[in-house]
Amino acid sequence: MAIFFLAIFAVLSVSFLSVTNVSKRGSENNRAMASAQIAAENGLQFFSHLAKTWPAPSTCYTHKNYVTDSEAIIAFTSFAGYVQNAVPQNRLASGSNITFNSGTNELLIPGVTLGNAPMSFTVRCQLSMPVSAGEYHKVIVTSTGNSEDISRDVQIEFDLCKSAKVLEYAIASRGRIWLTGDSTIHGDVFSSWDNIACAPFNMTSESTVEGTINTIFTKNQAQSSSWQLETLDSDGNVVYDEDGNPVVSANDQIQGSHYGINYGVASEVPGMNISDYDTSTYESSVTNIANTYETRTEYFPHAAGNYSAAASSSSRKVTRKVYRDQHFTNAKIPYNYNALFINCTFDETLFVDCSKTTSSYYNNIRFDNCTFNGPIVTDTPSSLNWQANCLYFTGSATFNNDSMSEATILAPHFNVNLGNTVPISGNANVLTGAIVGGIVDIRGNANVYGTIISMCDTTNWTSGYVTNIGVSLTDGGSESVEEGDIGVIDITPDKNNMLPSGISTPIVIKPNANTYVEI
Repeated sequence: MAIFFLAIFAVLSVSFLSVTNVSKRGSENNRAMASAQIAAENGLQFFSHLAKTWPAPSTCYTHKNYVTDSEAIIAFTSFAGYVQNAVPQNRLASGSNITFNSGTNELLIPGVTLGNAPMSFTVRCQLSMPVSAGEYHKVIVTSTGNSEDISRDVQIEFDLCKSAKVLEYAIASRGRIWLTGDSTIHGDVFSSWDNIACAPFNMTSESTVEGTINTIFTKNQAQSSSWQLETLDSDGNVVYDEDGNPVVSANDQIQGSHYGINYGVASEVPGMNISDYDTSTYESSVTNIANTYETRTEYFPHAAGNYSAAASSSSRKVTRKVYRDQHFTNAKIPYNYNALFINCTFDETLFVDCSKTTSSYYNNIRFDNCTFNGPIVTDTPSSLNWQANCLYFTGSATFNNDSMSEATILAPHFNVNLGNTVPISGNANVLTGAIVGGIVDIRGNANVYGTIISMCDTTNWTSGYVTNIGVSLTDGGSESVEEGDIGVIDITPDKNNMLPSGISTPIVIKPNANTYVEI
């Protein structure tokens, strides 16, 4: 019996040892697999960092609303050169080199080590051309992680496309922004106003920002100025009441509801400088409107309810060429027409001419009860003259932009003065895409699906040239105080939209998280 039990125990001991060895090998394999997965994920993060920090040269900017095949190849070649110089040789395995095949547009980053850990990754990048119109160029990135004898592959696509960072905001302005009345902003608001003498924002209690408010001023700059955006304690923290709500004092420039204020935001956003604009391609497809008209004298700004009377001694006298009940397609308004369109309809592109340099060639246009079935595009004056170059919408304005979804109005350095755009309650009329002006004012009713871009630097005029969104009779901050200017305004940005052609921005390489796969 003793010998029998000794035999059984011996067999069990050998079995236990064998199971332990198998378990140990399994644990080691699992650890190696996990390490290889981590290394592969690090490869994607490494490529994402390189793509984010790539300083696109001027040759990698485009005025179009898409990236052409040749532009994509130039950009990817530039990026490959950046990677070859940016990655230190000591990060690569011995004997490894970053290679780029210009014939196949393939970039290989081999054997990148992870410190002292026994792990590494190799990143393979392939530029892929779009299969059909409207698709982005793709950079297909495959990262292979290695740990001991185990490897794992993960893959994600990066879109090679035109930067549209400005579209991440509902309102983006180089000047001050005034929000008032029944205005709801469904997104973030940004101002690069840098004159410390005045606050970059004023917001009354009736308005709502369902997003953050962003300023380039640091919190210390704001606290040491003569104004305050919100109530802060001595340490720069928001003060809360006993119910946990932020305290809003009478001195706060921001009185309405919002999701927080971000201080010290970077000021450089492509699409906010006149040098970013070139609208000449639109002019080539339009023809001058007929030279048959009546004339009328008006003033801008005008007295309340009377276009023929000056609001003040500084008002501009304008001799308008008047067009009534006409239909235009791909039309051009020559400079100095200062036209008035009454009950007119515009199909496809309406181009407003002026001079690119300071001169006597301007266009102050008034649209009264007009319908727009395409975008309004202007020439690119080098500076703002808000009385001389103006798009002024009175009565009702109907926008059915079915020819260019990226923008409704593209008018750099023009004074864009939008009135009532939803004249009937429940009307589905909306403005789609970006609305670009030197300064943009929106009054009455408006439903905007896009970004408001006020691109003129107005810091030399501290008391005026403010982007006004909404109006009330008592706020004292809007241009007009007429009853008809009071309405409901909703602005909803679409960060996935494209910027229109005519705005030059850099080509970027950004990840598409929905394409991640483990191979």
